[in-house]
Amino acid sequence: MVAAGPQITKAFESCHMAAVLIECQAAAMSEDKISTNEAIDAALHLDGDPQNVKQFYADWATQYNQDVNAAEYSGPVIAAKLLNQHLDEKEVRILDAGCGTGLVGLELKAMDYSHIDGFDLSPEMAELATASGAYQQVTGNIDMMCAAEDFPQREYDALLSIGVFTLGHLPPQALEVLVQLVRHNGLLVISTRSHYFAQTGYQQCVDTLLGSGQLSQLQVIWDAPYNHDGDAHYWVFKKLLG
Repeated sequence: MVAAGPQITKAFESCHMAAVLIECQAAAMSEDKISTNEAIDAALHLDGDPQNVKQFYADWATQYNQDVNAAEYSGPVIAAKLLNQHLDEKEVRILDAGCGTGLVGLELKAMDYSHIDGFDLSPEMAELATASGAYQQVTGNIDMMCAAEDFPQREYDALLSIGVFTLGHLPPQALEVLVQLVRHNGLLVISTRSHYFAQTGYQQCVDTLLGSGQLSQLQVIWDAPYNHDGDAHYWVFKKLLG
């Protein structure tokens, strides 16, 4: 494992410590109803513990696409179009981090991208992503906070993480881990639900990465469509160091 940059705190050198921070972030969540869909609302009230999140998605996997389609989930479409606007060629290696059932991969495949890998915490969701036919390889049982230990660093030309930076799932410092998976001058496209952005230190994490020269921010789309329960912000970064 290549050493992280100096601005990445020692707490995030350990997946165990990261899990503790996930729990701290999740503990501060409101109990207010967020979504009109029962399953989506339950997902937004998870406690952030990876084992509990994994079990929740194991139970939800077969119904997931139906539920998010009914909620008019537009995140994958917007993110894929956004990445496409910033890429000059199709023969690039793309990683879908937290790929779920493969909705982002399907959008990219429709745009003629073919070198797409994915990973997800849930093996059941990863199995469905594999079945979509959009990916070269999909790996399940990957905790995003530990992903740099499981994937070659600085290998991918572009990375997307859509629908992952949301309440009850993981802390904003996961962005520091994802940066390690992209090559020099590679791109990252990230979505953050608006309520997640408001209730976490995501902007502070971004500012740290920008200030240290690891990333440059190419574009942010504020308050864009996500689903019928609310909006999201979409971020495009370029990796500068490493």
